[in-house]
Amino acid sequence: MEYISTKEAAQKWGISERRVRSLCSEGKIEGAARCGDWVWSIPAGTQKPADGRTLRYMRNRALRTGSQDYREADKLRSNANQYSLSTDIKVQMVQEALIYDNTEISHEQVLGIFNLENQADIPLEKQILALNMRSALTSIPFDLNEKRLLELHSRLLMSIDERSAGVYKLGGTQNQETEAMLEQYSGPWSVLHPIARSAFLFAEILRIQPFEKGTAEIAFVLLANEIYKAKLPPAVFGATKIDELKAALASTAIRGNSQMLVSMILDAVTSNTDR
Repeated sequence: MEYISTKEAAQKWGISERRVRSLCSEGKIEGAARCGDWVWSIPAGTQKPADGRTLRYMRNRALRTGSQDYREADKLRSNANQYSLSTDIKVQMVQEALIYDNTEISHEQVLGIFNLENQADIPLEKQILALNMRSALTSIPFDLNEKRLLELHSRLLMSIDERSAGVYKLGGTQNQETEAMLEQYSGPWSVLHPIARSAFLFAEILRIQPFEKGTAEIAFVLLANEIYKAKLPPAVFGATKIDELKAALASTAIRGNSQMLVSMILDAVTSNTDR
């Protein structure tokens, strides 16, 4: 019988190698054999085991979208246009993410950073983060799984904090909730309208806060990626609406009510189609 390593299984299933070792230790991977303290051999044809935490997560996080009319958005999708992320759109997305992350920054300052002009009023770390986020937006579209999520975080924190780059926040249940969220993303959420799916992903990343730094920027990149893959115009809210966006996200986090958030994203993609 042919066997693969935990690293190869992690790459195949789109989860972390640590999680694969944990599943092996818990006896949830049929045929897995221990070869030493940390080394496991897994039958090559083994399917990724279902995560029991997923069902508990679904019961505890019953997200609701309310009644939404996606017809106008679907008309834009039916045109089969691929809306590009222009420099101006990237500037707006980076500005909104940084404002959400409590950094006061103007459209002109972000554009200056993109042109490699130092902005004296903006911390150097935030300027590097803005450049890294622009680079991440350039990589759209991509398929999302845990490996890609951690790689994205490493990319965002490049030259900022190599210690915590691509690593979940220590302590708490953030890593477990993130993995369970990704199970929902690839499972039950996959049948939702793309705007609802993107809203759930956006809101849950911001609620869970799986990383020490860069979570807001990751959330905005993931939202842009989901909307782009759906062949919809970019979701740009406007810098003046970030407080309203935070209120919508708070409603989702506290009550599981995503109606306001979904409505905001729906309005963002349908209000300006000439981008």
